[in-house]
Amino acid sequence: MFIKASSLFFIAGILTAALISCDGPMPEPESPAYPYRYYPLDTGKYIIYQVDSIIYNETFANDTTSWQVMEMLADTFYDLNGRLNYRIDRYRRTDGAAPWQLVNTWQVMAWDGKIEKVENNLRFIKLATFVMDGWSWDGHAYLGGLDDLPYDYECNRLSYYEGWTYTYTNLERPFDINGLSFETTVTVLQEGDSNLIWFDQGKEVYAEHIGMVYKEFFHFYTQDITCPTCPWEERVECGYSVKMSVLEYN
Repeated sequence: MFIKASSLFFIAGILTAALISCDGPMPEPESPAYPYRYYPLDTGKYIIYQVDSIIYNETFANDTTSWQVMEMLADTFYDLNGRLNYRIDRYRRTDGAAPWQLVNTWQVMAWDGKIEKVENNLRFIKLATFVMDGWSWDGHAYLGGLDDLPYDYECNRLSYYEGWTYTYTNLERPFDINGLSFETTVTVLQEGDSNLIWFDQGKEVYAEHIGMVYKEFFHFYTQDITCPTCPWEERVECGYSVKMSVLEYN
């Protein structure tokens, strides 16, 4: 059996057209289309954040706390697949006058056009190629079997992390926070399950050549559906919210 040359050219044309229409031309490695521009990886680099969190409880008063966190790229290592990873040492203090205390270590790597970060043993695809408005991906593609992990309340089973869609928006927009101005940023919208009883959503803002400068995350649950248009903060019965904003970086 053989295929005519004309058929081969026809098939090749279809494949070429499909590649162009779906993905477009491949950008240069240093172009803004690659996520490394928004998450530089260099040992010694650090960012300090102000963190404000509210834990919503079903049976007693909500718990509101604030503290500061420093994430530092402390060292490098190769994983079992031979990929270069950066170890993130995370320090915590109650305020600017208190001493730093090492609380845990995370890791991050740039691989196959993506930035993958491991937080509390959960791997997230934080940034994906290509960086352009409207580009979406499964940010929690590596997560599974989360119902088997420990949880404090039923509403906080980690299975709520499954099936989230990440989407780039506000590409190359300026962003101001805590008296700091960033000329070029991109926002990653993170959307999970949202309906009358669940609201799972996040947002992270990344500044060019710096990294993440702002984050907000909401995991809300309620059985009160009498006022579906009321703000979630007024009717949430269980869950938590976290906001992180940059204070200092190098």
